[in-house]
Amino acid sequence: MKSLQRADQALGIAACAVLQPVRFVRQREAEIPPRRVLAIKFWGLGSLQLLTQAIATLRRRHPFAQITLLTLASNAGFARGLGVFDDVRTLDVGAAGWLHMARRIARLVRELRAERFDAVYDFEFFTRFSSIVSLLTGAPRRHGFASQSVWRGGFNTDTVMFNRYWHVARNFRALAGGENGHNVTAEELRPHYFDEHEEARVAARLERHGIGEDDLFVVLNPNAGELSLERRWPAANFIELGKRWLARERWPVVLIGSLAERAYIETIRERIGDRRCINLAGEFSLGELVALFARAGVVVSNDSGPMHLAAAIGAPTLGLFGPETPVMYGPLGLRARALYRPPACSPCINVHDNKVASCIYGEPQCLMSISVDEVHESARALALGTDFEASCEPRNDHRRDGVDPRRG
Repeated sequence: MKSLQRADQALGIAACAVLQPVRFVRQREAEIPPRRVLAIKFWGLGSLQLLTQAIATLRRRHPFAQITLLTLASNAGFARGLGVFDDVRTLDVGAAGWLHMARRIARLVRELRAERFDAVYDFEFFTRFSSIVSLLTGAPRRHGFASQSVWRGGFNTDTVMFNRYWHVARNFRALAGGENGHNVTAEELRPHYFDEHEEARVAARLERHGIGEDDLFVVLNPNAGELSLERRWPAANFIELGKRWLARERWPVVLIGSLAERAYIETIRERIGDRRCINLAGEFSLGELVALFARAGVVVSNDSGPMHLAAAIGAPTLGLFGPETPVMYGPLGLRARALYRPPACSPCINVHDNKVASCIYGEPQCLMSISVDEVHESARALALGTDFEASCEPRNDHRRDGVDPRRG
């Protein structure tokens, strides 16, 4: 992933320059109303979750269109589980040399051109690759974000200025043509679905670790994805939080993460040193992970994709922020909160620089300034519901019920 980001920065400008003549090739006329719409979002499960309201906006603008998502192959299952796209097309950026990758991209472009899309909405922020793909689809209308500081080739026919003082979900909605002067609310997001089989598998796995159907438990996510490990609250803090929760609330502690993160999670579990703390990293599909969140008494997570999944499903969710700002990426949920204690240098991650962190201290002072005391108290308040209106109930529309959610 990081190699692709560096390539986008190093080679993107040259590629955009070479493709300038294509801008002036006569395009076919757009079909009115559009019948085939392509939405592009390659990076980030959390961003795909936050994109769902914008897709609902596209449904209203183009009620007769088929909406296809183009994303990375690793996101395909999650994207389909959101239930808002008619089709999902993917690009596999797994282990492959650059020549093989070029062949994959060329094949993808040929397939996209054959689809004859009427409009493309590029929901990537300032990657040049997505802008190039938009151009090469041959679609007559191409929508994307604009910035005075980042040149993406001028390939879009319709642009919207990215507002760094708005939440990302609102920026997505604005690009889709639905800006209404208000922030996107939790009720407007579409959570990832899970079915009764996924729910049963989660229950069985928890039962094997002594957590019954009616037992309360806390979920801790000490991870932040491979692209930005700087977003991790210190492991020592998660260890102290886990110990404190077990001692005071006496709830089991469930640690989560990907399979690649399991060894890191195991070091945290070992140092918590209590049999009621279990490591389930890498043991859940995405649907099962959402089913786990739906049962959790509270979820404490670094700024990451799982944080957004938990918030969207209605779990009491506490997000920990530092290098990134919750102004743009705060969890959107009926029972979600963000903790952010920024020094003068925060945020240091921004969308104009491919979200590459640039910590001047070598370690995230912004996250180290968030104490275990305040995380524990905030999480406890969320778990008990003491900082919410009594009318705030968890979402109950998360199971697949046979209704096509794409048209709802």
